Amino acid sequence: MVPYALGLLALLFLALFPPTAPWSERFLTPLVALAGGAYLVLKKERLFGLALVLFGLGDFLWSLEDLGLLPERLYLEVPYFLGYPFLTLGILRLPGRPPRLTLALLPLGGLGLLTALEPQLGVDRVYSAWDALLLLLLLPKLEGIFEGLFPGRVFLGSGLLLFLVADMAYAFLEAGPGYPTGHPVHLLWTLGYLFLALGTGAEEEEEASFPALALTLSGLFLMPALLTQDPTPLGVRLLALYGGLVGSLGLLYALHLRRQRAAEVQGRWTRFLEKLARLSPRITQTLSPEGVLLEALEAAHTLLPEAVGLEVLSRRGLVGERTPHALPVPLQGETAYLYLKAPPEGKVPGSFLALLGERLKQVLKQVEWGTLAFTDPLTGLLNRRGLEAELPKLLALARRYGTPASVVMLDIDRFKRVNDTYGHPVGDEVLRRLGRILKASVRQEDLAVRYGGEEFLLVLFGAEREAAKEAVERIRQRFRAERIPPIPHPLTLSAGIAGGEVPEGRETLEEWILKADYALLRAKETGRDRVTLA
Repeated sequence: MVPYALGLLALLFLALFPPTAPWSERFLTPLVALAGGAYLVLKKERLFGLALVLFGLGDFLWSLEDLGLLPERLYLEVPYFLGYPFLTLGILRLPGRPPRLTLALLPLGGLGLLTALEPQLGVDRVYSAWDALLLLLLLPKLEGIFEGLFPGRVFLGSGLLLFLVADMAYAFLEAGPGYPTGHPVHLLWTLGYLFLALGTGAEEEEEASFPALALTLSGLFLMPALLTQDPTPLGVRLLALYGGLVGSLGLLYALHLRRQRAAEVQGRWTRFLEKLARLSPRITQTLSPEGVLLEALEAAHTLLPEAVGLEVLSRRGLVGERTPHALPVPLQGETAYLYLKAPPEGKVPGSFLALLGERLKQVLKQVEWGTLAFTDPLTGLLNRRGLEAELPKLLALARRYGTPASVVMLDIDRFKRVNDTYGHPVGDEVLRRLGRILKASVRQEDLAVRYGGEEFLLVLFGAEREAAKEAVERIRQRFRAERIPPIPHPLTLSAGIAGGEVPEGRETLEEWILKADYALLRAKETGRDRVTLA
């Protein structure tokens, strides 16, 4: 902070001390413009860089003409005429928002247009009109700064404002008593060039530091302080006072909005972390990651409102929408993406994605453990514990939508003979084949369970008894068509079906399981390889 303060004091001394003020305007002001322009050209910011270089060259030629080293000719205006288009293009390329708060600066443009009507200004009338146009173009660009959206561009906005006010004040003086070399107005040009160079080189999202804000406020304060003293004309005084007041209030309002926005972000972070902490697999979500992903997406949405989808590719789990705007979520050994409906307005914190990925990894691991606890390892179907967990969910769906359900008990015929004759490894392969057939034959809403040994249970959602029988017949035919060496004969199964109505409660389903079991027993007693209705 000390170097900034010393530099500003040195500028003030050189610009305001009467013996040095003319030399400050003749050489320090063009030097600042040339150095700032060269710095920007090296940083690939060529539009503002070339504008500053040309303005610095024009100021230097004007200084030589003022010292009598060059004759007064129109060619001295060429650098300014070339610099203004580059400055205009640079302003047009800045990001902006519809003007609202910055409309308060419109009277400055009006004053600039008034000076353009003064006939005695000559070629300076063109500059006054151009300055008024630049101020109009600048309004939507300053809006983002006033709303605290582009804090790194505080220097840039105030530098452009100081430059335009200095130009307008110069025109007022030229139209009145004349402009004396070394007038305090030239300090506004010097600060404007300096701030323009520093602000253009800053990133939009970069936080405005305290020295930057202090220098900006100092420059806006100096504008009226320097120009409200005699013998400055009243128009110039009003121009400086109004510009400094609006600029300072706008900057303070930007800081207020920035603080308010920071508090909102902190609140969203708090809600995001709370939702992440509550993220866990529920008992009815154990066999699928979708429920976990949905809760994780809701948590992400609190911090990033653009979030509309979340996907873990290796698990084929997608909730929400898949869009072209995707952010990779770090997961060890897995690929996950957070999908956005539009590119984010600002930079997405890396810690946000890291926290989301770490919590997802932990909870998905719990899903895997739950899957092992509720799944039969041989067939991949639900076990009895999984049936107990999933049955309430299916029952709730059936009662909510008034949809019937059917219960099917299946049993592999003469399975004990297979084990005794060909060994348990062959018997295990028979169970695996039937498990694959059942998984391929049921829908997502249905339940397929290895009930015990060679006995299997199906709960078919939305199926009446005849529809259930047709589905089981297809399963029976597919199983019969399987060939499992070294078994030479076709494999058969028997089944019993019960239900086919809307279940009234868990007791109803348990009763249907008993009836289906009795129907299976009758199928066995009447010759096997058949389906029997209870």
